[in-house]
Amino acid sequence: MDNVKKAIVNPIHRPCPDMAGCINPKPELTQKSLETVRQLREKFGFKTTKQRAKEHSQYLKQLAVFQYNRDMMAGGAK
Repeated sequence: MDNVKKAIVNPIHRPCPDMAGCINPKPELTQKSLETVRQLREKFGFKTTKQRAKEHSQYLKQLAVFQYNRDMMAGGAK
């Protein structure tokens, strides 16, 4: 996880000292949590940002093709 390695410069975003899991995080627990999230995404159909962006891009391409074909059927591009 790249987020764990980044330095936090703004004190408002630092974890509280009493948050034991943030002081010395265990990589195996982090991996287990990530795997659990992945399984829940699959089970309930939640999509990642990359998946949503890919689908949106595909939608825009299909829309452009549709509009182009519609314009050509109507007598040429406007």
